[in-house]
Amino acid sequence: MVNAYDGTRESTSGFIITLHPLVILNITDHFTRLRLQSGDASNAKGPLTIFGAVIGTQSGREIEVFNSFELPYKYVEGRFVIDNAYFVSKQEQFRQVFPNYDLLGWYSVGSHPTDSDIHVHTQFLEHNDSPLFLQLNPDINPTIAKDLPLSIYESVLDLGGSAEAAGGASTAAAATAAAASESSLKFAKSKYKIETGEAERIALDHIARTTNADSDRGSSLVANLTGQKNAIKMLHARVQILKAYVRDVDNGTLAPDHELLRQIASVCQRLPTVNSQDFRHEFISDYNDILLNTYLAAITKGAHAVNELVDKINIATADRKSGKRGVASMGSSIYV
Repeated sequence: MVNAYDGTRESTSGFIITLHPLVILNITDHFTRLRLQSGDASNAKGPLTIFGAVIGTQSGREIEVFNSFELPYKYVEGRFVIDNAYFVSKQEQFRQVFPNYDLLGWYSVGSHPTDSDIHVHTQFLEHNDSPLFLQLNPDINPTIAKDLPLSIYESVLDLGGSAEAAGGASTAAAATAAAASESSLKFAKSKYKIETGEAERIALDHIARTTNADSDRGSSLVANLTGQKNAIKMLHARVQILKAYVRDVDNGTLAPDHELLRQIASVCQRLPTVNSQDFRHEFISDYNDILLNTYLAAITKGAHAVNELVDKINIATADRKSGKRGVASMGSSIYV
């Protein structure tokens, strides 16, 4: 079988591909979790790799990749087989939330496309005539690389030495023929640009600042959550010590220290008793007060809206009814 990518071929389809940062974060998070869980060694599913689908919008030759989701797979006879039933179910769920998003392609990891990627690529041809292939290179040296270690490829048909872009002049029949003959299907590298929205920029800035809490650029939210976590862990450890001591005293394993037991009883009495009648009464009373304030606020807002509506109606009809049906009463004009 011929090589899937020769490193020199570039796409000529003219697609304008825009990639959003959420897709990059999803792919890197997917691979990082898999590496931490499985290590670098191969497992029963085959070599360490990931697969997922990318979704977004396409208008003519403008493609915008917004999101992605992971896909399970099986390793059968030396080849990867995507779980098609899961893929169809997941795609339908995304369409319920994002009805404008369509399947644009899939993603995986590696330094360059291989024949195995061609086999996986053909599995997506029944859902998209020309799916994109996003490949993340996790082995690149971050101190040397200047560009993102992410490449986007389009499938091309190699017919007698002439390549034809599957996303350009090829038809659905040609894509089907490529699926039947994997040796004629190759990848061509495409150019892309990164585009972020306001919400994405805020999220990326927060992630970039998720560093050590002692750092000057550390996220204040992360530092706050870390402090709460440490305090809860310390409280839990001390409560466990007190429980163990009380249990041992009750079993006769340890001699009772009445001063310590009084301190423990004092701490327990300071805790709120959530099962008493007084607590339920106070809780219901506070709950009703909160609901009453909420209802009053809603009524006040509704009354204000009605007053504004009446004022607008009076202004709109003042000129038309002025001098015709106006009735003077006690120094004020009333329009009927």
